[in-house]
Amino acid sequence: MKYRLVVRLYPSPRQAAACEHILTVTRRLWNALLAQRRDARKTRRLNISSKRQYHELTELRAVDPWFASAYRECEDAVLHRLDLAYQKLFSGGGHPRFKPETRWNQFEFPHGNRALRWEGEQDRIAIPGVGLVRVRKKCKRVIPPHGRAMVFRRCGRWYALFECEVAPKRLPATGKVVGIDRGIRALAATSDGELIANPRHGAALALKAARAQRTLERRTVRDAGGRVRNGAGKNRSRAAMALQKIWDKLRRARRGYLHEVARVLVNRYDAIAFENLSLNGMTRSAKGTGEAPGRNVRAKTRLNFAMLDASLAMLRTLVVEKAESAARLVIDVPAAYSSQTCSKCGFVAAEARSGERYECVNADCEYVGDADVNAARVIAQRAFGRPAGRGAGLPDPNDLRSELSPGETRFRQQDVA
Repeated sequence: MKYRLVVRLYPSPRQAAACEHILTVTRRLWNALLAQRRDARKTRRLNISSKRQYHELTELRAVDPWFASAYRECEDAVLHRLDLAYQKLFSGGGHPRFKPETRWNQFEFPHGNRALRWEGEQDRIAIPGVGLVRVRKKCKRVIPPHGRAMVFRRCGRWYALFECEVAPKRLPATGKVVGIDRGIRALAATSDGELIANPRHGAALALKAARAQRTLERRTVRDAGGRVRNGAGKNRSRAAMALQKIWDKLRRARRGYLHEVARVLVNRYDAIAFENLSLNGMTRSAKGTGEAPGRNVRAKTRLNFAMLDASLAMLRTLVVEKAESAARLVIDVPAAYSSQTCSKCGFVAAEARSGERYECVNADCEYVGDADVNAARVIAQRAFGRPAGRGAGLPDPNDLRSELSPGETRFRQQDVA
C-alpha cells in the first residue's frame, strides 16, 4: 500500500533562499509554457505537444544559465503538471491559469529516490541545488524507500512530502466489531456505548480568525471592481500570514486529534461499520434563490459550520487508511432511518428521538437510551447482523438493511402499529 509521509525541514537562511529560487524558476517556467500554448492556440490554431516543449526546454537550459540553475526533474514535473491541467480542461474543467508568487509553493521530484538522499541517521536530507537540510522527526522510526517526493512551503515553514510503499502489517485479531455513528454533540458514538468527544477546534479559534480577518480587510485596498490593489504590500502580507497561520493551526489540531481517534478504533476492533452519509448534501447552503428564498438560513449556516468543524468525512478517511495498513475491515451501510430505528425491537418512529434521548414508542419494547448510541447499534446490526430476509439484492419491506426497501412501506407499518 502507498502512503504519504510529511516531515518538517529546517533550512538555513542560505538554503531557504535556494528553495525560494527554485520556486521562482519553476513558477516562471509554468507561466512561459502556458503562455506558449495559449498564444499558439489563439494566433495559429496550433496545439503544442508536451514532447515539443520538452525538447525546447532542453535547448533553453543550454543557452540560459538561470533556467539551468534549477534541477531538471523539477522542471520536467512542471511540464507534467501542465499536461494534467490540460487533460482536466478537455474533460470539462477550467482553463489552466497563470500563477502569481503567492499561489506557487511547491516543487516536485518525480523520481525522489534518485534525487533526494537521506544522510546519517535520517536526520538530514540532500536536496539538489539546496544542500543538506536538517529534518525533524517525531520518533526514531526508519523512513522506508520512497518514490515521488516534493518540497513545499506553508505559513513560512518548509516541509518535504514522500510517497512510500510498504506492505500492510496485520494487527492481532481482537474478535470485536463496532458500529460508529458520527455527529456533532459527540464526534462518534460506538455500539459499545462509548461517546468520543468533539473538541470543536473551529469554534475555539473562531474569534481569533474573525479578528485576523478584519485586520486583513482593514489593510486591503480595493479598486472599484473589488480587486485587491496592494497584494504585495508588507502590511497586508503580514496580516494575510497571520490569518493563514491561524487556519493552519486549526488544520493541524483537528487532523492530529482525528488521527488519534482513528488509531484507537483500528487497534481495538477487527471490523468497523459507518453509515453512508451524503455530507455534501447535508452541508449544502439553505439560502435559496431570490424567487424561492430559504428558511432558517442562519440556523442552517451554524449547523453546517458545526458539521464541517467536526470533519466527519476526514474521520472515516483516516480510519480507512489505518485499517488498510492493519488489514482491518471497514463497512458502509445505508443511513436511512438509523436514528429513528430502535436497536432493540427494530420499530421505526420519528417521534422516538428527542434531542440526545431515544425512547422507543413501541408498547412491547419501551427501550430508553442515548440517541447516538442507539443509532450506532442500529448501524452495527445492519453491517454484522443476518442478511436481508429475501436476499442482499432484493427488496425486503421488513428489513431496513435492504437498500431497495420502499420507504412508504415503513411508514405504513407505523400507521398500522
